[in-house]
Amino acid sequence: MEQFVNTPMLVMQVRPEFSIVYKASPKIKFKEEHFKTRKDFVTYLSKTARNWKEGTYFLRSGDGPFAAFYVKKGGKITLHKENKNNVPYICWTYLGRK
Repeated sequence: MEQFVNTPMLVMQVRPEFSIVYKASPKIKFKEEHFKTRKDFVTYLSKTARNWKEGTYFLRSGDGPFAAFYVKKGGKITLHKENKNNVPYICWTYLGRK
């Protein structure tokens, strides 16, 4: 988990045909306390994404796609468990099923 703490991850906005770096907030950093539970992780993302456009995003780390989520108006976050190929995102290794 040390490789994800205090290391900026790219915020990618998913479009119908491709994904791009989200220009309004291109990078995000996490602290160790954000990985304690799923609730802590989602709460931090919700605070960060409060003013983002509604849509699907994913966090790209050096090891690949770390997490994917949908942002609703007001910053409500819905985390995705796996990608289209049924491969779980890296975040679930650290968040568990809490």
